[in-house]
Order: sequence, then structure tokens, then C-alpha cells
Amino acid sequence: MGALSNIDPTAVAVWASAVVLFALIAVLRAVFKLNFSLLTVLALGLGIALSLVFDGQVDSLNLLGNIYINLITALVAPLIFVSIISSITYVGSLKKLRSIGLRSVGWLLLTNLIAIVMTLGVAIPLHIGSGVKLVDDESTAGFLTSQTAPLDQVILNFFPKNIVGDLSGNRVVPIIITATVLAVAIVSVGRQKDVSIVKRFFEQTKDVIYKAVGYVVELTPYAVVVLGATSTAATTSKADALLALLSILVLGFVLNIIQAFVVNGLLLKFVAHVPPLTFFKAVLPAQTTAFTTQSSVATLPLSIRQLGTVGVGADVANFTTPIGTTIGMPGCAGVWPMLSAVFTINALGLGYSPVSYVALAVIGLLSSIGTAGVPGTAIVTATTVFTAVGLPVQLLVPLVPVSNIVGMPSTMANVSAAVTCAAIVSRQTGEFDESVLDSARAGRHRHRAGVVVSPAGGAVAAPVVPVAAPLGAVGVAASVVASPVAAGVGAAHKPVQPGFAVTPGLSLTLHQSMLRVQTDDDADDAPVPVGACGISAHAATAKAA
Repeated sequence: MGALSNIDPTAVAVWASAVVLFALIAVLRAVFKLNFSLLTVLALGLGIALSLVFDGQVDSLNLLGNIYINLITALVAPLIFVSIISSITYVGSLKKLRSIGLRSVGWLLLTNLIAIVMTLGVAIPLHIGSGVKLVDDESTAGFLTSQTAPLDQVILNFFPKNIVGDLSGNRVVPIIITATVLAVAIVSVGRQKDVSIVKRFFEQTKDVIYKAVGYVVELTPYAVVVLGATSTAATTSKADALLALLSILVLGFVLNIIQAFVVNGLLLKFVAHVPPLTFFKAVLPAQTTAFTTQSSVATLPLSIRQLGTVGVGADVANFTTPIGTTIGMPGCAGVWPMLSAVFTINALGLGYSPVSYVALAVIGLLSSIGTAGVPGTAIVTATTVFTAVGLPVQLLVPLVPVSNIVGMPSTMANVSAAVTCAAIVSRQTGEFDESVLDSARAGRHRHRAGVVVSPAGGAVAAPVVPVAAPLGAVGVAASVVASPVAAGVGAAHKPVQPGFAVTPGLSLTLHQSMLRVQTDDDADDAPVPVGACGISAHAATAKAA
């Protein structure tokens, strides 16, 4: 009885309820074929309900949430490393690489600048923070200051020191620099020597890692139940401390949501020429995961995976999105630091001139370079800004609970900006696959068995020609056959519009770096990036007879 007396009945009830919710999600997925995006949103609602039912006493579920975050975070460093090398060697052009890189950084910084200007434009006229008395806690401020580093140290940390240490520490900027240098070296050497073995190694390694990522991504709806429950419990427990700071809390949520959906929606429509609703529906699982985990880095594999469902080229997705976890970040490095600064300025009754606010905006933009995409980034970035402009760091202490909660929509805004910039860069560099976007816009197609779709959209008979493609990883028979209209795929890997006639009820469509899998009884999200389901990006396609 001694051992049993230590068992918490509430914890047992919470775990039992969580298991029941997991079973419900599994049934909805397997039996009712519920869309992955919708399932993830539903899981978030179930998690919130679970926390409310047990009055926030769901701490025992932290174990499951931490396991999921650890699993997906463990894949981030190798994913970035091999994806960037594979993408650059696939592009094969240093001129094109410069175009992708400069555009990526430019658009990411622009989204943060928009967030900064928008926040100042709203917070200053509203006099946010006026009349609020902030507690001067110098002891805790010492901890916040210790989380920042001098400018020269920040710049030094951008560059790799030990690749093993960088990989183990998930230091994104050094990993990106190392991978880029190695990839450029491979491309340069390839002009004089055959480096196909090296290229194949990284390409196939990327496929293996994407396969592993796919396994973890499948756990997302279950993890969101747990993360939603624990996040709701943490929010509820801080409600009393937040009443006096309700204005900055509400404004933080509103501004981040506007940034995530309205600002990015306008950029998608008028710059990337992508329907915002179609795009946001596709990346909703990544946004939901970002909201609950408060980590852009942990969300990265899912962000890259979902970008493939709207036609973003794999090389851009694998390059731009990782950079977006450390540059730009309009939620944590734009909205929150500016909101905190204006709140503090008004609370102290300081007379800030327009020139001072311009300087504040510039410092906020510069502080977004090299920001870590992990929980707690917003308060660290705000500390950096406060230190740079001479505001008392100790006055950030009472804002920490608010920062923890606003971190949820802030991270969602960060991830939304990263995937939006990837779509823009993909469109501007000609890496966007319009046919995949059309499929996403219209919903999932259904092709009759033995019939493929021609480039013009009409159905044609499907005489079959053998094609070698390692499709066993997704349960497709090895004897795949392709239509002659699939001819024309050469070394340049041009997009292939027609499909593969396979077995009754199944059709495949190969696009540049994407494969669309369809069955008559499967209504899950599609397409997915090649590699995410273990399919080689270099499947050989037979030429027309």
C-alpha cells in the first residue's frame, strides 16, 4: 500500500483521459480520414478542454510534451545541414544561390520591419502603459542581462567554431554557414571532377532524415493535445498577475495575429501570387505546432514539409525556412520588443522624440539577426533592445509572464513569416510549381485507374512503360509503370506534369522535387516533399517511344 499511496489520482485520471483523446484522434484519422490540418486544430481544442476539465492540473503530461519536442528538435540540426547542402548542389549555380540567399534575408528582414513599424504605429497613439506602475526588481534583471551578449560576441557566434558542437547545440547560423561553404565547394570542384557520389550521398541522406521527420510529424496531433493542455494550464495559473498588464497582453495577441495572417496574406496575394487561404490551410499544422511549442526551430521540419504542399521548390524551402528561425522573426524580435519598449517608456513618463523612436526601430531590426528560435526568445530580444537604448532592464521583469503567453502567437507569426518569405523567394526565382498550387487550390484530385492527366488537363489513355523508382517505402509495388507523356525528364529535372498509372485506385504525379500520392480512399493532405515519404528525388522516368 505504501507504493500505491504515492500515486496521484488526478494524474492517473489526466493520463487516462489523454489516452482516450489519443484513441479518438486515431479513429478520426484512420476511419473518418480527417484532414491532417483540421485534425491538428481539433487536437488543440481537445487539449484546451482537457486542461479546463482538470482545472489546470495537467503537469504530469509535461513528460509527453517534452518527449515530442526533444524528438523533433533532435532532427533540426541534421535536417538543416543536409538539406542546405543537397539543395545548393541540386541548384548547381552560384549565381542562383546568391539570388536565393539575398532575397531570403531581404524578405525576412522586411517582414520584421513591417512588424516594428506596425507595432509602433499602434502602440504610440494608444499610449500603451500610461499610468501603470512597474516593479523595479534589480535582482531578477541581472539574470535577464546575463542572457544577452555584446555586439562583437553576437557577431562572433554567427560563425562556426566546432561543427560537432554547432550540430549538438542546434546553433542555426553556424550550421547554415558551414553547410553553405561545403556545398559551394562541392559545386566548384564539380566543374573539374566528378562529384556525383558526394551529391548522391547528401541527397539520399536527406531522404532518410525526411523519412525520420515524417515519423515524428505523424505524432503532431497527439502532441498538440498535450502541449495545448499544458500551455492552457500555464496561462490560467498566471491570470491574476496579468490583470494589471491586460492591455499589453491583448495588444500583443492582436498585433501578432494581424502580422501572421493579414500582413503575410497581403504579401502572399500581391507578391507571391498565392491565394492566402489556400496557403494558410496548407501550413496550418506548422502554425499550430509553433503556437503550442513556442519554438520556430522545433517547428522547422513541419514547416518545410508543409511548404511542399503548395508548390514551393524544395531548394528554397530547405534554404529560406531555416534562415527564418534566426533572422527576421517579426513576432519575437519585432512586435514584442517594440511593445515592451513603448509600454515602459509611457509607464516611466519618458519624452521620446520621433528620432528616438526611429533609433529604437533600427536597433530592433538589427537585434533580429541571429535570434534563436526557441522558447523565451522574445524576452531575451527585448532585453537586448532595452540595453541598447538605455531603458532599465529591471522593468521587464513584471512583463515576463505576459511575454511567456504572448510567445505563443509571436512564434506563430515568426513561422508564418518564414514560410511566406519562402513562397515569395520561390516565386521570384522561378522555383514555384504552379501545378501543385492548382491541386491545393482545387482540393485533392481523383484519377480513374489506368488513366493519367495530360499537361492540358485532359484524360488520355495510359500505355505503360516500365520505370525504375524506389517506391517501396510508401507501400507502392516496385513494378510501377509510367505513361509515355511523362517523357522529357532530363538531367535538369524539369517539372513533370503528367502522372503515373500504377494500380487500381492509386495514381502518382511527379513534380520538381515533389510527389503527389493519391488513392481513391485516402483524403489526407497532399502533396508532400520528395523524401518526406522516402521516395528518391531522382527517380528515372522512361522516355516516350
